[in-house]
Amino acid sequence: MYAKNENESASDPVSVAALERFGIPYLFPYQRLVIAAVLDAASAEYEGDTIRQMVILPTGAGKSLCFQLPSLLCPGPTLIVYPLLGLMADQERRMKEQNIACSVLRGGMSDAERTDALDGIRNGGTRMIITNPETLLVPCIQAFLIDAGIFHFVIDEAHCVAEWGDSFRPAYLELGAVISALKPRIITAFTATASPPVLERVTQCLFEKEPYNLISGNPDRPNIYYEVQRSASLKHALRDVFARKDKPMIVFASSRPGVQMLAEDLKRNFPESDVRFYHAGLEREEKKIIEAWFMASADGILCATCAYGMGMDKPNIRTVVHYSLPASVEAYLQEAGRAGRDGQASTAILLALPAGREREVQMQEHSIGEMRKRIFRGYALQDEKCRRSLLLEALGSAGLPCAGCDVCDSSVCGDPSGHREFLDTAHWHPRRFTPEKALKFLHGKQGLIMAPGFGSLASWRQDEIEEGLKNEILLGYVRQRKKAPWKNSLEPSVKKTSI
Repeated sequence: MYAKNENESASDPVSVAALERFGIPYLFPYQRLVIAAVLDAASAEYEGDTIRQMVILPTGAGKSLCFQLPSLLCPGPTLIVYPLLGLMADQERRMKEQNIACSVLRGGMSDAERTDALDGIRNGGTRMIITNPETLLVPCIQAFLIDAGIFHFVIDEAHCVAEWGDSFRPAYLELGAVISALKPRIITAFTATASPPVLERVTQCLFEKEPYNLISGNPDRPNIYYEVQRSASLKHALRDVFARKDKPMIVFASSRPGVQMLAEDLKRNFPESDVRFYHAGLEREEKKIIEAWFMASADGILCATCAYGMGMDKPNIRTVVHYSLPASVEAYLQEAGRAGRDGQASTAILLALPAGREREVQMQEHSIGEMRKRIFRGYALQDEKCRRSLLLEALGSAGLPCAGCDVCDSSVCGDPSGHREFLDTAHWHPRRFTPEKALKFLHGKQGLIMAPGFGSLASWRQDEIEEGLKNEILLGYVRQRKKAPWKNSLEPSVKKTSI
């Protein structure tokens, strides 16, 4: 169905450029829509206002080609704003492989590097300029780019405007002012996911109140199977997933120390595996080495923060695991979408604790950020509704059949692993054990052999049982008494809770 008439292709410069420069014989309709708008703005006859377009296409759908290809056909340079240095480096590498001249502008450049980049832009040899929001706020850089006559202003991973702009990347909120200063002929914002509130925030910051075109593809990735594993011990859940799921694998966690500790733990427990970690605090050369290793690896495991992911085009990742709950559905789908970019069957697994008392607490915050967190917590804590439907509904899309999730195929594990064992032991033996003795009892190392619950977690490792008990206390299922005569002993929580 992708065949095209040879005469038609030969007379179509877009098709010719796609085939000759990128080796792509066919453009999808939504790609042509985006590219056509860019080329319309390049037409000598065009005398209209600045064109603004918001493009929402799923991960792996070819968003990059929508600005890479027309950059070869437009009269002025294309400026692309990326959120991460690693992503900038990856895009630069890919452009060099395609023999497309590009310049990178970022912080920390040497004088020689910056001079080369600016000379390439000044003499017209550069087709694409790769940068980040903070660099665009540097007065001398902004003045230079005004003189350069930016034709196409592109914001890739535009959901970061809403995700990060209001928190730790305020430079994203200044992009509207930068756009006004540069006066490009066309502005295009790209993202794989955007719920209605995020879309509103992004377009407000980038386009202000000006009209824009919205091009939105199907956000579903039918080759990804969605699964949630709840456990009293996330360590136990991760090690279980690690042992039985396909590689290559990414394990996402929220903190830099966290991903390093996860990588060290997995390497210690699975010494035959190749496990590494990645976060924004690594030196640039360290990042390049890890990126190259993972890109080439057929069975590697990478523990990473969100610093790795967006736009990193490794096609054969088979499993994506989330050790920490993302802040929103958008963030989850962005990171889960690293799996299966080759179109082959892949799995996205979220690890979560049992539903503690937070399920019963009325949240006081009513900000967009808190509402989005609450929506995703609902996804993690339920086992009744199709996971794919919940994710798509949060993005304003519904009605698509499920291509695979643990709810729809009835493979949900039921009780969170370990939870029932901890709860039963507390009910059967109230105030009998201190935490230290309870650990040995559950592990089958010490206690009354015939007592109910003895050795019920014998297959768990000691650190997993210890973590699980701490979480059961934290979540309110088990209580540690603070006063005599049973000080430090364990008992069920007075308040009855449900799983």
